[in-house]
Amino acid sequence: MDDIQQRQEAIRLYLAKEKAAAIAHRFNKSRKWLYHWISRYKNNPQGNWWEEQSRAPHTPCASVDAAMEQNILLIRTELMQEKMAQIGAISIQYEMQRRAMPVAPVWTINRVIAKHGLNKPLEQKMPGKAYPETFWHTHQMDLVGPRYIKGDGMFYSINLIDITTHTCYVKAVRTKSSVGIVAALAAFWQKNGMPDALQMDNELAFRGSNRYPRSFGSIVRFALSQGVTPIFIPVKEPWRNGIIEKFNDTYQKRFLRAYTFENLNDLSVQEKAFITFHNSHHRYSSQQHKTPDEMQALALKPICYKGNIHLPNMDGKVHIPLRGGCVYYIRYIRSDLKLRLPNECFILHERFKYSYVVAEVNIENHCLNIRQNYEIVQTFPYTITAIDW
Repeated sequence: MDDIQQRQEAIRLYLAKEKAAAIAHRFNKSRKWLYHWISRYKNNPQGNWWEEQSRAPHTPCASVDAAMEQNILLIRTELMQEKMAQIGAISIQYEMQRRAMPVAPVWTINRVIAKHGLNKPLEQKMPGKAYPETFWHTHQMDLVGPRYIKGDGMFYSINLIDITTHTCYVKAVRTKSSVGIVAALAAFWQKNGMPDALQMDNELAFRGSNRYPRSFGSIVRFALSQGVTPIFIPVKEPWRNGIIEKFNDTYQKRFLRAYTFENLNDLSVQEKAFITFHNSHHRYSSQQHKTPDEMQALALKPICYKGNIHLPNMDGKVHIPLRGGCVYYIRYIRSDLKLRLPNECFILHERFKYSYVVAEVNIENHCLNIRQNYEIVQTFPYTITAIDW
């Protein structure tokens, strides 16, 4: 029985008062399929209702004006030649507006881009599993590298971004020394204000020491000294720091690969121009296509860092006392019920299997609080190691 005969027989059975579920099951079809052909039959019972209809649009798409198409391609080409610029439809719209040209709709721009083969495949997002929300105003930090400058050697880049405004900061350093990372944080917070939380991955340079995992290093101590809560994302889940990871891709493509640097000093000079260009030109759909500078102008005046605690002492190290505050570790608990912190683990209650928890190290009370849905549901003693950094 071909498709047309199936449709005709299905309507015959329907008119004979047979149940829709039974008809659909007989032909191994969905009830949606059956109701579609019932509707077609009722609309035209005397006609050839069982035949397929053309799915072509009744109104053909209007062709894009040739002059507008050329303007779109011209601006797109110029933006692609600007190494640090964004090249999407929104950026093209703003550029058309700036040049007093007729502004094309986003879908028209995308049609032209696709027509000429200039479009890119969509990025796939990693799925989530009831991931806990922590602080609203957060800065994300990452360490990119090692990277190399021909004839000059290795370097790392300390990358920071405010997830509220997308204001960025980058600083190239020769090593992973905590002195350089603390200085980068201080410089960013001096100009752009301090967040409620600093979120980062489990890089050893951020944590402090494998030998003394409970002592905490200079980066954690510096954040706590300023009332900023350090948050360490789950191990091997870089997408939890998605905004800084996306920015790292922009930094890599629009800066490191776009220029040739003579040495680290040359790169340090050029990175200032990159920071300025990004913060004044890059537009984000998540903030109504405003640039980071435009978002900062709308925000409340931030509380900026004004101290000098990040300066190294005579021995070249940063000594910051550990007085109080909390450090957060977000972890996914598997079937073994183990909460894995740096170089140690704790066995949790059965209720946490296959879920995320927030492990809160309370410095003052020397305890480890396990939080879920903002509530403390389990507590362990957690003695802080008395190591001076």
